This record gives sequence, structure tokens and C-alpha cells, in this order.
Amino acid sequence: MFIGLATLSGRSFAQDYRLAAGDSINVFIAGIPNSDWKITVGGDGKLVVPLAGTFEAAGVGLDKLRASVRTALSKRNIRFITQDGREVFFTLSPDDVTVDVAAYRPVYVSGEVETVGPQAFRPGMTVRQVVAASGGEGRKSKGGEDARHADDLQGRLKDVEFEILQERIKLKATKAEIKGETTFDSGEASQASRDPVEAAVARGEAAQLAARVDKFRTGRDAAQAAVVRATARVAVLSKQYIEEDEGAKADATEAAKVADFMQRGITSAQRTMEARRMSLLSATRALQTAVQVETAKNEREEAINRVQTLEMERRVNLLSNLHTSEKNIEKLSITRSTLIENLLSTDSSASALRDLEVKFDFTIHRTVGSKASVLSAQKDDFLDPGDVLEVRSTTGTGRVANSQQ
Repeated sequence: MFIGLATLSGRSFAQDYRLAAGDSINVFIAGIPNSDWKITVGGDGKLVVPLAGTFEAAGVGLDKLRASVRTALSKRNIRFITQDGREVFFTLSPDDVTVDVAAYRPVYVSGEVETVGPQAFRPGMTVRQVVAASGGEGRKSKGGEDARHADDLQGRLKDVEFEILQERIKLKATKAEIKGETTFDSGEASQASRDPVEAAVARGEAAQLAARVDKFRTGRDAAQAAVVRATARVAVLSKQYIEEDEGAKADATEAAKVADFMQRGITSAQRTMEARRMSLLSATRALQTAVQVETAKNEREEAINRVQTLEMERRVNLLSNLHTSEKNIEKLSITRSTLIENLLSTDSSASALRDLEVKFDFTIHRTVGSKASVLSAQKDDFLDPGDVLEVRSTTGTGRVANSQQ
């Protein structure tokens, strides 16, 4: 079958991306223990979600899949056992269910690069970045070892600078999240002609920030709702206990009077037995309610502890992420300085490449559903999950450059 050669429009994959086999989906149900799953779309294009069933995922957008999973789980009654052995029933609502992409399919690199094979995909990834991650183009071409070394350093430098950019944007997002904010200032407003890659990274991090905040709020709201329910139950049972306790005391007083009347011969033994039985039943009922009150108070305390634990764990994780990003930026900055020093010591790369007139062509093989496309690409074009990038070199006369194994 003939596949025509097209060109890329420069758009980001997130605009119209459809899931495919190999993508991993994260499904989280707030308020239910052990209900945070990472599930991979199978080779048959289906996604099997615990408690919800099987869904067609290949060729489907994330929003549509999310709606399908939420609908399947909506109003479903879930039964689980708490750590202290209590049986709890929970009715799900759509807002309790979070569905997001955990990891995309890798992209694959072939042709004249140092390392062929898969590279982990990240939103905003370009041809330039995946080639650099594969060791740089033309590493096997003849001639100009110094030039190739300089080209390698430049590729690694661009990759390190991109990682620094990612960590700095992630650091801004983490600081905003610690402050309780759902958005962060990525500096886009101050740059009239912002690099599209940087803008894509900022948008991706902003989307992840919004998803994390939404996931946390969903879990916290579920826990707070449990506190409200437990508090209402304590109030109802406490009122019931007061009434039953007063009744039990009145029945006990009545039983004592009847017993006194029987000793004086005023009433019968049968009437005395009935009064005692009534007093015993009232006292038993009040005692049972008292036990229920204490149980409800314990449940309320557990619910309050869950809310506090969620908030504490989130803050600890955010502070840890903050520290990690700061350390990563420090290490990457040192690496960047070293690469720049090494690059400055190599002065033959530009002239060597000009003498050889070596150029590189980039071709993307992309399959969406049953449709396959071959796309001519530039270094700053975006990639999609599952793309196969082919790198080939040509001389100034258009001939494919010789390679040495």
C-alpha cells in the first residue's frame, strides 16, 4: 500500500490525541481503600477497570473514556472492610472518580543516531529532543570526529537545558500548589515571542497541577463528607440515648414502687414482674444506644484523622518534590556548565560540518487507528506517542552519506 509523504502542522498532540494500545491510564476512586490503579490499554484496544468493567479505549479521547468510566461507577454501592474490621457501604458519585493518563506509549528512533530504539514520551517532546536523547544524529557518519563530538555536546547541552526548563516550571507549579493555588505564573506574559516548546511544557505542567489539585480535593471532600455524616449520626444517637436513659430511670422508679406495693399487699406478683421486665428492657435499650453513640464517636474521630492525614501527606509530598526539583536544578546547572566548557574547547565542529555539507532528514511514521502516515519533519516539530522517527543523512549533492559500522 502506498503512503504519501506529508508535512507536519506544528500542533501539539494533546489537541486531538486518541488513546491507543500501550498507553497507561490512572483510575482513582476517592474514599475507597486500595482504589488507585494504573492500567495499560491492551493490544485489543480495551481497558479493563476494576469494579467498572471493560471499555473500548483505542481511538477514544481521554474525556470520552473518563465519562464512560464515571458513568459505569456512578451510584454503584461499594462494600469494604476498614482496618478495625468494620463493614462500610459507600455509594459512588461521578465526582468520586478520577481518570487521567499515567504514561504514554514511547516513541521509537531508527536510522543514523547513536542509540536506536524506544524513548519515553513526554508532552511537548520535539524531534530535536528525542534525537538528542538518542545520542545525536550522524554519530555513525564518516569524517569529522571532532565535529561529531561538538555536535554531540550541543545535543546534550540542549537536552540538559530542556530538563532545567522542565524542573524550573515544575518548581513554580509545586510552590503554587503549596500555597493552595490552582495556577502558577510560568512567565509567559513577560515573553512576547516565547519558545513553543517552553509554552508546551508550561501548559502540560499546568494541566498536571490542575489534575493533582482536583484529585486531592476529591479525596478531601469525600473524607470531610464522612466527618459530617458521622457528626450527624452522633447527634441523633446522643439525643436518642438521653431520651431512652430518662425512660429507663422512670421505669426503674416505677418498678421500685410496684415492688413496695406488693410487699404491702396492694398489688400482685404478676404486676411486679411486668414492671421489672419493662425496667430491664428500657435499661438494655439505653445501654445499646450508649454503645452506638461511642461507636459513632470513634467513626467521627477516624474520619477527622483521615482528613488530617490527607492534608499532612500532601504537604510532606509537596515539600519533598520541592526539595527534589531544587536539587535537580543544581545538578543540571553543574552539568550544563561542564558541557559549555567542553564545547568551547572544541572549535572545529562548524567548519567540519560545512566542508562535509552533511544534512539530516527526519521522517515520522505515524499510525492513528488504521490510518498510517509518513510525515516530513523539522527539528522543532512535535511528536506523538507511538511515533517512529527515522533519521537519515545526505550530502550537499543529495546522496545518502556512507556509514561505518
